[in-house]
Amino acid sequence: MLYLARVHKKGLFGQAELQLLAYQTPDRVWSAVRRPELLTCKEASAYNVGVLLLVEVSEERQVQHLEEAAIKLVEMLHSLSQAGSLIDLSEIESWRQSLTRQSQELSRREAEIAARQDQLEQWELKLRQQKGSL
Repeated sequence: MLYLARVHKKGLFGQAELQLLAYQTPDRVWSAVRRPELLTCKEASAYNVGVLLLVEVSEERQVQHLEEAAIKLVEMLHSLSQAGSLIDLSEIESWRQSLTRQSQELSRREAEIAARQDQLEQWELKLRQQKGSL
C-alpha cells in the first residue's frame, strides 16, 4: 500500500522512523491515517527529519520502496487544480444550457399566453356584436 510519510527521527544505528500520515486506497483516493504509526526504515536515514516521502509498504509492514514526495505532491496538486477548473467549466456550461432551456420555455409560454389573449379578445368582440344585434 502506498503511504505519505514524514521522516520522524533518526536513530543511532543508521535507522530512521517514518511517521505514516496518509494512505492511498485501491480506488486511488487519499485518506488520513487515523492513528499515527511509526515504521523503522534504514533507507530513510538518508533523508533529513521532516522530509515527506512516498512509501510502499507490504502487508507485513515492511518498507518496499520509498521516494521523495515533493515533486509528486506538486504534480497531484496541479492535476487537482486542472480537474477543478474542468469541473467548473463543465458546471458553467451545464448552467448555461439550463438557463437557455428555461428561457426558451418562458418564451414559448409567453407566446401561448399572447395567443390565448388574442383569442379572448376575439370572443369578447363576437359577444359584443351578438349583444348589439339583439
